[in-house]
Formats: sequence, structure tokens, C-alpha cells
Amino acid sequence: MNIEEQVELLMQGTEYGDEDLKKAMTADLRERLLSAQKEGRPLRVYCGYDPTSTDLHLGHTITMRKLRQFQDLGHEATFLIGSYTALVGDPSDKNKARPILTEEQVMDNARTYAEQAFRVLDRQKTIIRYNGEWLSKLTLVDLIRLGQNFTVQQFLARDNFSNRLEKGEPIFLHETFYALMQGYDAVAMQTDVQVGGTDQLFNIIVAGRKLQEALGQKPLVGIICGILPGTDGVQRMSKSTGNVVPINTDAADMYGKVMSIPDSAMGLYYRLATRFGPHEIDGSRPSSTGRRRRTRRRRTLSAPSSSGRLPLRWRNTPSSRGRPCWMS
Repeated sequence: MNIEEQVELLMQGTEYGDEDLKKAMTADLRERLLSAQKEGRPLRVYCGYDPTSTDLHLGHTITMRKLRQFQDLGHEATFLIGSYTALVGDPSDKNKARPILTEEQVMDNARTYAEQAFRVLDRQKTIIRYNGEWLSKLTLVDLIRLGQNFTVQQFLARDNFSNRLEKGEPIFLHETFYALMQGYDAVAMQTDVQVGGTDQLFNIIVAGRKLQEALGQKPLVGIICGILPGTDGVQRMSKSTGNVVPINTDAADMYGKVMSIPDSAMGLYYRLATRFGPHEIDGSRPSSTGRRRRTRRRRTLSAPSSSGRLPLRWRNTPSSRGRPCWMS
């Protein structure tokens, strides 16, 4: 696969909300791939996952599949468990502060994250790290110096914070620390490319790139993926709203949850959660019942149950011989 084909693959499914920003990130990615090729080294790529609950879900696999694409192209992929950022709680998609978790709760939630991730990522090629490795060593002075790179206005301009401000709802000071902490993750790992959802745009494009530049590193390339709606077809898939399709569940439960997704959301599911190319996807109108059921079966029926076996009546279907689209 040549560089242009790699760029096209890696930028597929990305959303920036600004065409100029997307063009800039595409150009940066092309330049970074060319440099890595000349230097004979892999790119350092990561995505972070905060263990705010015990289960990863189908929404998480969107960014994991992007990491897998980098792996398959020979790059170094890190699955970062946000053991310290989870103590603060990411305010990016929230209209109110997250509840504070204890270290014990966070580490208990994170216990099975790696095993769940290996359903999508290549076990042999995946680096698992915890951001407590470096964030726990930061002093108060360190944090203040990181904060010198940002203004209060930058934080208040974020949609969720500006909405709260307009409604007279509180914005807690600790919530502004989250972007600094995530930005420092990129510095600590000398990141070339960071993958994340559209809710992470500020944390990646503003915080991560700014801190790397301020600390003498080349600013990373942000690969910003679309957000998968939950089983209600409206709100983003989130444990807090109860609209998730967990990875760590049996095939029957997964199939039932995916079958409950409304037709109106199927265009996004085709684009974000399957391997279909743009020419195979008609996102402008709901799928026909037959096509919808075929796709959903392809996506779910081969997922292993808790016993490692499929329900008997599904076990001999053609789709059960492989893995779901989102697991590769």
C-alpha cells in the first residue's frame, strides 16, 4: 500500500467539524508517514480509554479499529488506560461534572480492559500502558507550568463549558485539569499520532499539540473519529445513559441489542462500525429489512459467548466462522 492509499485508509471515517482543519491534519499525516518511511521507524500512535466502568463497548471499537489499521500498517500502537485521568473525569461530552472515582474503583474497572481490547487489537503488537506512570509524578508546580500555555477563555469557549456558563450551571476548576493531563500523556509518550472521538477534539488538537510544541516536541497528528450513537439511535453510546452494546457480553445479548438499533442510525453504523467502503454504504436512507438483518448478523453472531461458544442455532451460520466486522 503506497503512502496515498495509507492516508486515504487512515482518514476514512474522520470528522473534524472544519474542512481546513481536516486538510491540515491530512497533510500532517502524509508528511509524518513519509518521514517515518525514510527513517525506517514506525509511528508512535495511541488512544486513551478511561476506566470509568468495567466494560468497553461497541463505541470504543471505532477508535480501536483505527489503532488496528495503524498496527496492520506496521506502526506502534499503544492502548493507554487512563488510570489517572479517570480520577478527574473527562468533562468533554458532559453538561455536568462527572462523579469522582477512587483509585481502587478505577483500577478495579481497568482489570479486564486489556483482554477486552484484544478482541480488536493485535495482542502481540499492542503496548498497554497506564498514564499514572507519569501523571502521578507531576508536582503542583509542574501542573501550574503546564497551565501557563492556556487561557481561561480557551476553556470557556468549549461548547459544554459555554453551555453551562450560559445556563448558570457550575464549572468546577478540576475539570479544566483534564485537558492538561491528557495533553501531557502525548508529551510523555512522544506521540506522533493520537486517535480519539470528536468529543476529544479540544484535548487532542489544542491541548496535546500545544503542550508538545511548548515542550520541544513536534505536534502530533490528530485522527478524530466520528461518535457512534447508542441503541436509542440518538445519544452517543455511553454507560451512563444505558444505551451501550458491551464487548464483554454473550452473543445472544449482543445480537438483541444490535437488533434494537433504529433504522435511522444504520447509516452511521455502516460507516463507523463496519469495514464497508463508501461505495458500499448508502447512508442517505434506512437500510432495507433484509440488508439490515444480514449486516447485523455479520456484526454480532460470531462474537464469542461467555463460554466461548455460540448459541447452537447460530453456530453453523457462515458469519459465525469469522469475527464481527468491528473486530477486525
